[in-house]
Amino acid sequence: MLVKIKEILSTVLFFGIITVPVFGQNKDLPKSEKISLTAEQTKFLQKYEESTKQWLEELKTPGVNIDGNQMTFNKEAQRLINDPVYRNKVYKDFFTYDDVKLSLSNNEYIKAVWQLITIYPENKEHILQYIYAYDKVIPSDELTINAFYTYAFFDPKITTIENGKPNIYRPDLFENYLRRTKEIVSYISYFRKQEVKTDN
Repeated sequence: MLVKIKEILSTVLFFGIITVPVFGQNKDLPKSEKISLTAEQTKFLQKYEESTKQWLEELKTPGVNIDGNQMTFNKEAQRLINDPVYRNKVYKDFFTYDDVKLSLSNNEYIKAVWQLITIYPENKEHILQYIYAYDKVIPSDELTINAFYTYAFFDPKITTIENGKPNIYRPDLFENYLRRTKEIVSYISYFRKQEVKTDN
């Protein structure tokens, strides 16, 4: 994750340097200067920017979207529905920090956040700080909501898959994870407000 964050920040910084006006002290010099890129450089940067935007959008898009009486599923949710072997690999009775570490090492950030939700409120402060650390790159409340809507719907302890759709047979467990998710999101909101106060 740190490598990916550094790549994103490098790209943002690079684009910022390209687009920020260069102010000269001499009045005869132009007030801003444009830097020309080769076609190859432009193509590389556009491709990198598109893949970064797509990656960030995937991190923010919930696995299950409910609109009225219809549900739509993203790629990960469809895999959980259609691949029972994969589904059994994803879920365990209890997750540990080793599971979170493994998910992160495999660049499975949403899965890692889901695992943290299942561990929460054990080591509450540590988990909150860890999830909130992502806020500088992507809204960590969106990550948390995405993790809930992607993985809670397919947890075998909560649902069965019937006719390609999740059927919740343990609403109490589902509501418990929803409560945890809401609590984490409310803490994230509180942390942001505290940062604004500290900055002022």
